Parts: sequence; C-alpha cells; structure tokens
Amino acid sequence: MQQEFTITLFSEKHEGLINKVALIFTRRKININSFLVVFCKTVNLYRFTITFTETEEAVQNIVYQMEKVIEVFKCYLQTEAELSTYQILLLKFPNSDEKEKQVTSIINAFQIIQENDYCVYTSKTHKEIIQQLATKIAELEPMDSF
Repeated sequence: MQQEFTITLFSEKHEGLINKVALIFTRRKININSFLVVFCKTVNLYRFTITFTETEEAVQNIVYQMEKVIEVFKCYLQTEAELSTYQILLLKFPNSDEKEKQVTSIINAFQIIQENDYCVYTSKTHKEIIQQLATKIAELEPMDSF
C-alpha cells in the first residue's frame, strides 16, 4: 500500500548531487511531491528533504541507494506519523570535549563530520529526549564558540 514518506539526508556541497538524488527517483518512475535543499551554516552541511508517495518496500530500496552515494553522510526515512513524533538533531562539538561525551550519551548520535577542531553528530529522536538534552546542555557550563 502506498503512503507518503519523507527522506532527509545530509551531505557536503558537491556538484551534481541533486541530479544523482533525482536520478534515483527517475529510474524508478517515482514522482517527487516536494524537494527542498537547505544550507545549514552552523555545521556547513546541506540538508535535503524529499517527500513522495510510494510503497514501503520501494522506499527502503531508495534509502539504501541514497546511502551508497559517497557524498551523502546520513539518510533518514520518516512516515507522516513519525514526522509528528520524531525530530532530526544536529550537534556540533569541539574535539576532545567532555560535554560531547555527556550529551551524546543521552541520544543515539551518529558522527557525520570529524574535523581537526570540531565534530558534527546527527540523531533521529523523540521530542521528549531533545527536551532532556536541552536541559542537560543548560546545566553544563557554556560552550566556547569557534
């Protein structure tokens, strides 16, 4: 049975990535309802949000294909029901910071970028856990900006 899905993926800036993503849908003759690309300045990543209607089996194959694209760091799949209960979270921490270990222990975070001076993590989690995380961050001393 077909239902509406939303795919959110994160990548760095690469020429032709929009074409690669659109080609995955074109080969399967799937119509895209919405396609949004946003630049996240704080973590220097691009976020793609794609909504479309398809069967769950076909969608699993699409997510698998997208994660195989080298430029894609992480790809999340959400149904309409999950969109109201889950949120995608991006965290940026200085390297070798104790706050990083304390905060990432609360959520199941996936590291997507490791640079010399910082790391970027992402996670798909419930709103309640994000509230717990916000209070934990508020309890910790303020982080230095870089």
